[in-house]
Amino acid sequence: MAAPHSGQSSLVHSLATLLRNEGASVLDGSSTLTLQAASLQQLTRLFEQYLLSRSQQHGFLALPSHPADTASLLQLQFLFDVLQKTISLKLINPPGVKLQSVVKIFPFKSLKCLELKRIPPHCLEGLRGVYSQLEVFTCSKSLSSLEELLSLCGADLSSALPWLELHTLNFSYNSIVCLDQSLSLLNVLKSLDLSHNKIQEFAEFLKPLSDLEHLNLGYNCLQRAPTLGQSARAKLVTLILRNNELETINGVEQLSSLQHLDLAYNLLLEHSQLAPPLPAALPEHTSPGGQPAVLPEDTPHRHRQTSLP
Repeated sequence: MAAPHSGQSSLVHSLATLLRNEGASVLDGSSTLTLQAASLQQLTRLFEQYLLSRSQQHGFLALPSHPADTASLLQLQFLFDVLQKTISLKLINPPGVKLQSVVKIFPFKSLKCLELKRIPPHCLEGLRGVYSQLEVFTCSKSLSSLEELLSLCGADLSSALPWLELHTLNFSYNSIVCLDQSLSLLNVLKSLDLSHNKIQEFAEFLKPLSDLEHLNLGYNCLQRAPTLGQSARAKLVTLILRNNELETINGVEQLSSLQHLDLAYNLLLEHSQLAPPLPAALPEHTSPGGQPAVLPEDTPHRHRQTSLP
């Protein structure tokens, strides 16, 4: 069997060398493996060509002990074995680069943490194989809706099923305008960050998130506070609503466990508009800039303004 050509061998060699030196921290999850999308595309083509067929891409694969007769193929086998056991992956696409084909994540059988940056959902294949074990999922500069990943699993176009382990979802810095039913699939979610989007309305879509403790909705276009279910109203600890268009905060008084409320840079012109009374659990002392803050006096309420190259 022919070995990978020189350009492919260079990628295989450089990544194999990195993982032989730093692989322990990748395998135990203390470090995140960061790959450019083009590098992963090249690797998966090599895996498909030299190590496995498409029918073997699901489930953990134990390769033969000595399947290769060249150094490059031995390195390729080593890489495939390490990727199968990698716990945390960050996958990025450089600014201004348009993906021309799908990015496949089938080698990553053990993922618990996944971060995507500038990876359009229709270009991501293989999420269906790991979604049920993911604990932390981050995606930025990629999305226009939640269901593209949460219901359809990107290019897999799968049927909607519960995300059994996902406790942290960060879809900040996207182009999401509204929410949808896919949030009901996040049964154990504790932390949700949808800041820096274009969201105007939440309707009832946050109500199924019964275990929610931290909610960041800053830098959107909200005119009112979100509506949560009864269980989340008793559990929510942090609510960030800064830099929206809030004119009232009706409903916040129901958040009995709230400890951090950030309302800075909204359209609350006077403190009298903080009625009804805020939750008793909030700290008595308020201050600007990162501390538990409930519209401090000097905070304006109105504002218009590991890694392979």
